[in-house]
Amino acid sequence: MMNLSEPGDGTSPPPSGLAYVWVAGILAFLTSAPALFTRGLIGDDWTSYYVFWTEGPSGFVHWMREVAHVGYSIPMLLFSYLGRDTPNVWARIIGLTCHCLNGVLLYRILSQSPHTRRIAALTSAFFLLTPFYVIRLTLNAAYDFFLVFYLMSYVAMNSSSRYLRWLAPLSLFFSLSLETLIALEPFRLLLASRSEQSWWTWFTKLVPFGLTVVLVVALRITILGKSGHYAGQYAPVNDFAVTMAALSRHLDAFPAGLSYAFNHGIRFLGYTASAIVLFVSVTGSVFLGTRTFRTPWLLKSSAVAKNTALLILTGALVILLGALPYALAGVYGDVTRAESRLLFPSQFGILLLLAITTQCFPTPRLRAGIAGGAIAVFALSMAHDAKWLLYDGLVTSDLLRQTRAALLVDPTPKVVKLKISDSGLLFFRNRCLGAPDMNSAQTLLRDDQTPPSYIYTDTCGDFTNPNIVPRGYCPVSYLDDHRCPPHRETWLYTAAPGIPLLDDIGMIELLSAVIDRSSSATDGRGKLVKLTDELQSPIGRAEFRPPCHRTAVQALLWLLALPVSSCENIRSGG
Repeated sequence: MMNLSEPGDGTSPPPSGLAYVWVAGILAFLTSAPALFTRGLIGDDWTSYYVFWTEGPSGFVHWMREVAHVGYSIPMLLFSYLGRDTPNVWARIIGLTCHCLNGVLLYRILSQSPHTRRIAALTSAFFLLTPFYVIRLTLNAAYDFFLVFYLMSYVAMNSSSRYLRWLAPLSLFFSLSLETLIALEPFRLLLASRSEQSWWTWFTKLVPFGLTVVLVVALRITILGKSGHYAGQYAPVNDFAVTMAALSRHLDAFPAGLSYAFNHGIRFLGYTASAIVLFVSVTGSVFLGTRTFRTPWLLKSSAVAKNTALLILTGALVILLGALPYALAGVYGDVTRAESRLLFPSQFGILLLLAITTQCFPTPRLRAGIAGGAIAVFALSMAHDAKWLLYDGLVTSDLLRQTRAALLVDPTPKVVKLKISDSGLLFFRNRCLGAPDMNSAQTLLRDDQTPPSYIYTDTCGDFTNPNIVPRGYCPVSYLDDHRCPPHRETWLYTAAPGIPLLDDIGMIELLSAVIDRSSSATDGRGKLVKLTDELQSPIGRAEFRPPCHRTAVQALLWLLALPVSSCENIRSGG
């Protein structure tokens, strides 16, 4: 059996580099805080809120049952109940709070084990500013929510209280509602070990957690498997070449994430200001590298080097376990897409290897300089992501406000193909707008006395997937089965010049534009036209004022930046 006892180089050093955790935590909060004001919803967020608004909690739980994530109902319904009129704001607040809490928990857990104590501070700091998972400020705040309970299972596992130790497997069971967190379990093998314990004590301590993992896996592939619309999703592809290609793309996210963080971080402040920030960060870290920002050298002795090799093996195993389930289904995480959430499990192994690599350099000042440079780049990247989310919300609220008004002007039901100029430069991490993004708001706010119309972008697969629009199926949430109207039109939306490009609009100007409501329910900043044989023609606009008490109206007035007067305050008996 592998020796999991403490490194034998004398007394283990106390945790060091705590300043890194403080700096990273403060930067994570400050750079993410502007995104709390974002109006728009991202991807699956629209489906979540649409189902909540139209079918209520029972329908929401049924949907979560279909996607095999019943546990998600708890945090996501919490977000919805707390923020009915500003639902995404509460999701972001809770998500950011959980993320910062996870940084603290991760540092505490790693610093208590002799195997991970040396890399506790830097790993936690990199986690707080990680560029590999960047949509915690969307409804995927549920990921950080479940991570809190996962990390609490480690805290309780080694607690002196017997009752807390009994609760640890239960905490793990709930956290594995996000079942891919199973990939982190190799850490438990290290963190459960103590030099004064026998291997049998170590083994018996891990048995409840192993049984919990087996139970979750068994439930996931049986009674809690995907069903309904989602049946067969992420099924094994049974093609070795496809699996290996997906695995390779997933692993490529490590260098791609570093490159992405560097390039986009620089774009936030510009080359000159970014160079100054980077220089100050590196220089300050080097200057304080023997005191405040001192970290241990991981090749100091043969015993420490052996422990470092064990950490490298653990990190590599976490990366592989985090990537393999997706690769077997032929999918992968990518930092350039909203699917960066698929990197959530494997990022821990990546960050561990990044911290180890940094601390393998022999001199304290060199280690500090490298760490300071990485933290600066990651913080600038996170700030750019917050700005991009704000910008995405500004564009989508304008786009949805205008398309709703254009669909209202003609009572004839239609299916509209929407083309968007420079969409890759507009939407967060180059995401596309699917059926829920385009139709949830306009469906809930439409005049229900007229037949519904539907609108889809030409980049998200609705027009190319033969099982959707081509066969006459016009979804809103992908859970419904609306028949498409026969009439078809093509529209074009251009954000510029009414909305400057992301790199051309200042943060203050952007925040002001996002916070302000539109003065009209029909006008917009961008330009929306109809295309007929590539010829552009104007589109009329109309306004329908739904009752203010109708489900979701107040929330959508906020999300689409519609004027407060865009609903009709009908009093009973009036």
